[in-house]
Amino acid sequence: MNSQLSQIIEDSKERFRLFLSIGLGIFMFMLFFEPFSLFLPDLNNRLVFLVGLTGIFFILMMLVYVIISHFFKRSSSALKESVLSSYVRGFMLMVLSSIALTFYLRYVGMVDMSFFTLFKILVISLVPPVTISLHDTIQKLKAHNAVLILAREKERNQVEKYEEDLLSRTIELESEGGRDTFKVVVSNIIYVVSADNYVEIVFKENEHFEKKLMRNTLKNLQLLLSPYSNFIRCHRTCLVNIHYIDQLRKNYNNYWISLKGTDQKLPVSRQYLLSVREVV
Repeated sequence: MNSQLSQIIEDSKERFRLFLSIGLGIFMFMLFFEPFSLFLPDLNNRLVFLVGLTGIFFILMMLVYVIISHFFKRSSSALKESVLSSYVRGFMLMVLSSIALTFYLRYVGMVDMSFFTLFKILVISLVPPVTISLHDTIQKLKAHNAVLILAREKERNQVEKYEEDLLSRTIELESEGGRDTFKVVVSNIIYVVSADNYVEIVFKENEHFEKKLMRNTLKNLQLLLSPYSNFIRCHRTCLVNIHYIDQLRKNYNNYWISLKGTDQKLPVSRQYLLSVREVV
């Protein structure tokens, strides 16, 4: 019994601010717009009447969304799903609010009932369930979005760890015919430039930039480095490590990129301009 009461109190605390805001909104609307012709000329009596009306809405919202919902949570799953549906609870609240508001206006506010008055009662009674439904939908979307963000962050960390492990590997480059071989850590390769039948590999070693000239083609090296996503083509003669790109610059109609830690400039052709812009 104590656990049930504690759960009801916790649910009430979660909903209290929302229900109070809705009740206050109805109070202000009734006070300023006066949708019903009340036979209460005295302002104090009018305020007391509106406070009572607001209290009715507040109590009904607590009854439908906290107390009734709590007791049906312990019932069978089929009944629980039907009764705890947001549409069903909203309909219950609307019906109870309409009945309570009709009797309150008729016997306390002495309001003459007409079709137009009943229509206004129905419209006002729709406000709480619609507001609560919108609030709950927004909260669910926020919670779902938070879960997606955490999942994406987890996946990104895994990808980054995988890429870090991959780029820390040592790769063996060899010339055509296999007469000259060269081993280098993948992440240390800065760029590769073709020169006729040779390629010049610029890499970082002990915080210094070094060069290695090999007899090979840029196409072969690009194919060899294709498993590593940090290399892109910026020109028909250049292959560059995106982690070393500093800025993309333009001089008249010519594009080029500057590299971190060096004054070397690499040309960028229009064929590869879009791919370079995506990573800069």
